[in-house]
Amino acid sequence: MKKSKVIIIIITGIAILATGILTKQHFFLMVPLFISLFVMSFQSEANRYGSLMGAINSLIYTAAYTYMGVYGSAVSALLLSFPMQLMTFFNWKKHAYKKTVIFKQMSNKMRVVSTVGVLALWAVAALILYRLKYEYAIFDSILFLLGIIVSVLTMFAYIEYTYLWIVQAVVGLFLNVQMIINDYSQATYFVYGIYALYCVICAFINVRKFYKEQQNQLK
Repeated sequence: MKKSKVIIIIITGIAILATGILTKQHFFLMVPLFISLFVMSFQSEANRYGSLMGAINSLIYTAAYTYMGVYGSAVSALLLSFPMQLMTFFNWKKHAYKKTVIFKQMSNKMRVVSTVGVLALWAVAALILYRLKYEYAIFDSILFLLGIIVSVLTMFAYIEYTYLWIVQAVVGLFLNVQMIINDYSQATYFVYGIYALYCVICAFINVRKFYKEQQNQLK
C-alpha cells in the first residue's frame, strides 16, 4: 500500500472518530467504517482481496444500517453485497490477472438494456417505498438498485461497473446528508462517504489502466 494512501486512511479514520465523539454516535456504528477504509483502499486498486474483505464487512454493515433505519441498504448489504462480493472474489481469482482480474467491456446493446432495466426497476421500487411513507425512499431505492447492477458488473469484471460506482458514491453522499438532517450523529457516514468517492474515482482510473494494458497484450 502506498504511503500516500496510508496517510489518507489515517486522516480519514481520525476524522471519523472525532466526528463520532463530537456527535456521540454509538461506537459499533463506526466499526464497519474503519474496516471499510482498508476495504476501499484495496478496491480502489481493483485488488480482488478487497471483495473478500468487503463481503465479511457487509455483515457488520447490515447490523449498522438496520439500527439506523436505512432498511433498503441493510437488505442490500446482507442479501446482495455479502454473497456477491464472495462470488466476485472467487470469480476474479479464477480469471486472475496479477492481483486483479481480466476485464471486459459491455456491448452497446447490453448498456442500453441495462440502463432501461435499472430505470424501470428504480421507478417501481421508489414508488413502493414512497407509498409506504419510507423517509429515505428516493435515495435509498437508487442505492439499492445501483448496488445490484454494480455488484453484478463487478463480479463479471465489466469495466462499466466503475462508471456506475461513481454515481452510487455520489448518491450515497446525498443519502448521508438526508440522514444527518434527521440525526446529526450520522455525520461519520458522510465523512466516510467523501473518502469512498475518492477511492471509487481511483478505481475508475486503475480499472481503465488495467483494461488498456490487457488489450495491448492481446494485439
